[in-house]
Amino acid sequence: MVLEVTAATKSDADRIADIHMAAFGTNMLLLAQFLTLAIRDQLRDCIAQKASDDLRDPNIAVRIVRDHDQIIAFAKWSLPVSTSKTYEEAPWNWPQGTNYSVLDEWTEKSEAVKERILGNSLSYRLTYIGTDPQHERRGAATSLIQWGLDKCIRDNFTAYLESTLNAGPFTASVDLERLKKLQLDKLAVEE
Repeated sequence: MVLEVTAATKSDADRIADIHMAAFGTNMLLLAQFLTLAIRDQLRDCIAQKASDDLRDPNIAVRIVRDHDQIIAFAKWSLPVSTSKTYEEAPWNWPQGTNYSVLDEWTEKSEAVKERILGNSLSYRLTYIGTDPQHERRGAATSLIQWGLDKCIRDNFTAYLESTLNAGPFTASVDLERLKKLQLDKLAVEE
């Protein structure tokens, strides 16, 4: 079957959260921000709520890939918003127990790099992309990135994303250039 990229709907928010946790649940950065299994269980609900909020936001495009009736991957693209417009994305409601020192350090450093690289230029920003681990290496993530790159070409904008080291081989395979590597000082995972 040919995998197809479509717009997500509100009813897809829970599946997006499940894929997010399956794809990133062992990621060192996620584990450092959300230290216990109980906090990560709450995080899954926060992700579902944020996905639902994002789906109502006209400045965010959430796309999914289905294999038959099952969603196997998702991407969240933040769309270019003119600086002359007042816009604020719906905030995350992080679970109690979130390690804010790591979360804040990542946010601060990644925003500083984005500002240094893009300045005030408008861009499509790939905020999240995840594939159900049972469906990796079938082209779903590539299709989701291609959707955004096609929009960039059509609308004459750049594309921007942050990724973890785990995604390095994938981003290289779709010819994305690494411009800056971030090191987090407070990254420590407790078991």
